Amino acid sequence: MAIMQAQTALTNAEAGLSGATTDAAMLAAYRAIQTAADNLVTALSTHGGSAADIAAAARKSGNAKAMADDLAEKVADAEMEANMAMVATAAKLYAGISASGGTGDDTRTAVYNTTDNADIDVTIGTGTAVTLSEDEDVTVAAHHGWEGQMFTAEPEGDEGTYEAVVYSHVGEAMEGKKFGGAAANDEFEYALTDGALSIDTSATGVPARVALPGVTRTAGTETFNLPDPNPNNEQVITVPGSFHGVTGTYNCDTGAGRDQACSASVAASGFTLTGTWTFTPDDPNTRLMDVPDNMYASYGWWIHKSEDGETFTASAFAANRGDVTAAAAIDTLQGTATYSGGAAGKYALHSTTGGTNDAGHFTADAMLQADFGDDMITGTIDNFVGADGESRNWSVELMETDISATGVIDGLDDASAEVGTAWTIDGTAGATGGQWRGNLYENGDDGVPSIGTGTFYSEFGRDGKMVGAFGVNLDD
Repeated sequence: MAIMQAQTALTNAEAGLSGATTDAAMLAAYRAIQTAADNLVTALSTHGGSAADIAAAARKSGNAKAMADDLAEKVADAEMEANMAMVATAAKLYAGISASGGTGDDTRTAVYNTTDNADIDVTIGTGTAVTLSEDEDVTVAAHHGWEGQMFTAEPEGDEGTYEAVVYSHVGEAMEGKKFGGAAANDEFEYALTDGALSIDTSATGVPARVALPGVTRTAGTETFNLPDPNPNNEQVITVPGSFHGVTGTYNCDTGAGRDQACSASVAASGFTLTGTWTFTPDDPNTRLMDVPDNMYASYGWWIHKSEDGETFTASAFAANRGDVTAAAAIDTLQGTATYSGGAAGKYALHSTTGGTNDAGHFTADAMLQADFGDDMITGTIDNFVGADGESRNWSVELMETDISATGVIDGLDDASAEVGTAWTIDGTAGATGGQWRGNLYENGDDGVPSIGTGTFYSEFGRDGKMVGAFGVNLDD
């Protein structure tokens, strides 16, 4: 029985090797095979196994040991290399993390671009803002119900790359007006002439509503031409597509001289049309799905890496797309309210004396506790998950500060000094420092603001820096 059990254990250990895909996993598998083979040698020797079987088991043990020893050295070298790389990354990110805001050379800001209200403009120091556009090839998971996006840029004439992760409070779609009629009114969204909508190609927000499924290019301009030959003397270009989510047909009139350019250029979202365009819906009575895609609160982090990869600059932001409604008359409220949601940002723990080196981006939970009677608010960021996907035993306390009547959390005390934070690691609290600020928005029917965003910056002694932002919703 002992021999059978030992043989089964060895068979199972050998089977485990087939599922090992990394050096570390194969090392563990070979060590398991070595141990099981040694146990089989013992069982065979104790219970009268043949010399041939004992020798075969011993060979398996020896072969597994040789493979494991080689892999152990390889794994140790890889771990050392990874540790050295992390030390370097932690040092660069530690040096580059800064609080959002600032002035002059200390400026670290990110806002929605005012031209298309879809891109992100990042400003570092006194330099010109760099525009980051959404990278639709990268999926960012939603965080506490706030939708995630990745923005990137590699601007010409600027060394390095930019990256930002943004989480936004986008409301649910609701059925709206019918597409169009004789006039734009409470029933119809657009005024149609002879059943067609004249496209104002220069209007803000129009490109995002233009969808041309037949145009597959991902950058640049598509120019549309009349048929050649043109026996019917046509002057109108016809392109199928949709506008504001409603299917139909686009028409571009080339004019009597046929010198009118008709083109579509890839925009940050949708297409920018050039020429004299109209759109005829397949069904003008189609109900629009009213999605507040041009008006929402957002938070996130951004980082710039120099071309040589040696210099990082990182910060956070809380910005609004469109006219998000500020809170009002908070000073008339009484009682308390709790807000819960998520946080995200960048962190670096850097030690030159044998301590922890760890750096990257994080996600976490966020909570705010408002006392409307005293017009004060506090907060906590906890349940951190680090760059490796593993949890961190951290928390950051957002110290008590005031809320204005319009929901501004200015992060200042009565003497206009910045209200700080306290970062706790493994139960040890760092000194109070750093800063935090934010805003509450959108009063509900009961007068209580329903969402909030803000930024925070915290330090842990001389070894840790963190910058992040949060977005929260009023608890039920």
